[in-house]
Formats: sequence, C-alpha cells, structure tokens
Amino acid sequence: MRQLSLRLRSIFLAIVLLALFAPFTVVILDEAYTDSLTQAKMSELRLMNLGLLSAFELDGDLPYMPEILYEEQLNLPGSGYLGMIVFRDEVIWQSASALEYTFAPPEIDVAVGNELFLDSHTPKFEEDSEFFVYAFTAEFASSRDFEPVRFYIFNNKALFEAERNTFLDTTWQWIFTLCIALLIFIIIGISLVLLPVRKLIDEISQASSGHKRQLESRYPVEFDSLKQSINGLLQTEAAQRARYKNSLGDLAHSLKTPLAVASGTSDLPTEVNEALQQIDRIIKRQLKRASAGKSGWQQAIYILPILHKLADAMDKVYQDKALTIEFELDEDTQFKGDETDFMELCGNLLDNACKAATNRIIVSASKRAGWLTIKVEDDGPGIPDDKKVLLLERGTRLDTYTEGHGIGMALAADLVSIYEGRMLIEDSSLGGARIVIQFPNHE
Repeated sequence: MRQLSLRLRSIFLAIVLLALFAPFTVVILDEAYTDSLTQAKMSELRLMNLGLLSAFELDGDLPYMPEILYEEQLNLPGSGYLGMIVFRDEVIWQSASALEYTFAPPEIDVAVGNELFLDSHTPKFEEDSEFFVYAFTAEFASSRDFEPVRFYIFNNKALFEAERNTFLDTTWQWIFTLCIALLIFIIIGISLVLLPVRKLIDEISQASSGHKRQLESRYPVEFDSLKQSINGLLQTEAAQRARYKNSLGDLAHSLKTPLAVASGTSDLPTEVNEALQQIDRIIKRQLKRASAGKSGWQQAIYILPILHKLADAMDKVYQDKALTIEFELDEDTQFKGDETDFMELCGNLLDNACKAATNRIIVSASKRAGWLTIKVEDDGPGIPDDKKVLLLERGTRLDTYTEGHGIGMALAADLVSIYEGRMLIEDSSLGGARIVIQFPNHE
C-alpha cells in the first residue's frame, strides 16, 4: 500500500483534531453559558421574591398584598412567572399571572431566614413541565406570636431552554465556520511549511536529470545537514566514477605499450600472435568500458534522432545491399544515459543487423512498467538456438559467431550490463534474428 504524503497526513491530522475540538468546545461553551444563565435566573427570582416579601403585610392573622405588583411578570397571565405565599400551611395568595392554576402548598420546606433555589422542579399543578423555583421563609408577627411565612417564585423552563437551544444552534454554526476557516489556513500553512521540501525534491530531480551538479538553493536550517549530505553523496559518486574510469584507463594504457612492443617482435609463433591480438581486443574493450558508465544523475536523451543518424550511416556503408530500415517508436522516447554509449550500443546492433539482413530491418522502442525496451530485427538467416546462448554468456570469445553477429555483441552486452539492463536474442517475425535490450527506470 502506498504511503500517504506528509501533506495528506497533516491535513488528516488537522481534520481529526478539529473534529474533536468542535464538539468539545461546544460542550464547554454550553456548560459555561448554562451556568451563567442559571445564576442570572437565580438572581432574577431572588429579586422577585424580595419584592413579594417587601409588599406583604400581616395584620394580626389577616394577610395583605397589593393588587398590582412592581414585578410586571407576576401581573401578566402566561408570562411563565408564578408567585405564591403560604401561611399556616395554606396558600393565602397567588399572583395574577397564576390565576389559571389552583395551588396546594408545595412540599418545599425552607428554614426561617434561609433561601432555596432549584434549577429543575416539576410541581404538582403542572406535572408535564419543569420550573425554576426560588423559596424564602420569613417570620411575621401574628396575633399569636411570630410565625413563618413562605414565599415562592416559579418560572417555567421552556423559555430558558429555548434561549439555550438558540445559543447552541448559533454556537454550532460559528464553530463549524471557524473549523472550515482554520482548516483552510492549516492547509495553506502546511503548503508553505512544505514548500522547501518540494523545492528540495525539485532540485534533486534536476541533479538526477543532469541539469545540476549539486544542490545550490538556500533552505531552512533544519535542511542544512541533509543538503550537505546529498551534495557529499553527489561528489562522492562523481569521484568514484572518475577514479574507476581513470583506473581502468591507466591499466589499459599501461598494458597497451608493452603489448605493442611484443607484437612488433618478428618471427613470433602464430599462436602467440593470435593471443596478442586477443589481448589487444580485450584492452580496447576495457578502454571502452572505462569511458562508458551509468550514472543516476544523467540527463535523458531522445533516441529517434540518434537512430536516424545511425541509419543514414548504415545506408552509406551497405548501399550495395539497398536495405530498408524502418522505425516504430514515438518521437519523445528517451534513454537515460550517455549519448556516446547509446550510439555505440545501437551502432553495433544495427551493424550486425545490416550484415545479416537481406532487405529489411525494423527498429522499435516502447516504455512499459518502468522499462525501456528496444528491439532490432532483420530478415536474415537468423541465429541458431545454441549460438544464442553462447552469445549471451559472459566470457564468450568475440569471434564466436561471425556470420553477421558476434563481434559487436560483446561490446553491446558490456554496455547493457553497465546500465543494469538485460539482453535477449529471439526469432524475428521477419525470418531473421531479433535483438531485445531493456533498461530499467525509464518512466
């Protein structure tokens, strides 16, 4: 399974955090708002109860309350506020707002001089609703002695719940809007934070394609060590390739001089001359290998113009055969490597095909599943199955198969091996041989 990018991981993490943050924040705000509203309701009912207390008079055993109270809510039926006074366990007064109710003394006992506030109470006179209740008990002088008088204020919670629900709806809307805005800012912030990463990847790609020798842009201080490590890797890789080429070149040149002296000696046996010629060919091959090489930091080249150039050269060399060389590949097909190596490789394959062909040669190329496949086929006599195996074996003599193939096959095999590719020899539909070479990582 493909790993998610850092950007997607960060966005998913932000979404999860916001999904937890939103309801958690709403719950906290709801609790805070409900507590604040409840405290405000308690203060409001306390003032109403104090108004009843200040308006109430007891003349002997006869209570007195004015018809119109200062608190308007207790004068208006349907206001949701109900007032009640209990004396000697009997309801001796109820507010004008409670005319539609028949009260019985509530079972809420409060000691003299104390208050009681209930934020949820279901009274007997309306059992399908919840009320706030504020109760206070005071003593008044009667004909007997000082006696307790209980004052009650009831407030229907429907208005309170409606106000709370409105607050919750508004809070959810704003929290959702805030989360969307935060997510947008987070995405923008993540993009800005990851901008140096994308810049670094782009510069590495340019170095990989051969446009740059090292990373040169300025990056945040956290990337300094990474930049230095990559530049060190590039320099080490280039130095190793140079040392490898120089070592092979020095070795081949060191052997070439004494070989020339030995070859110039007269009256050498035939076997010695053949051995010296074989050594000379090996030295030439090693010199070629010293100058060739696969690097992961090379620029891709378009192969169709190179193939046309090689075909023009083959037409001149084999003009007496009047060969037809056809190409079946897209113009944008590319080879990631050295142009000289590619010309050497395809030149050998085309030269062998022209030697063996009777009339027709087809060169095709395609890209699939990360591999660049190049095929060169002719209508010649073909290659026997036993010779196909020998030509692909490591260490096969250069002159193993000279009827059109063999001399250039060893050089071609070496170049393909250097680029970590593979070579196959098949039978062509034209009747001759089909040489297939494949190179990895060409998507």
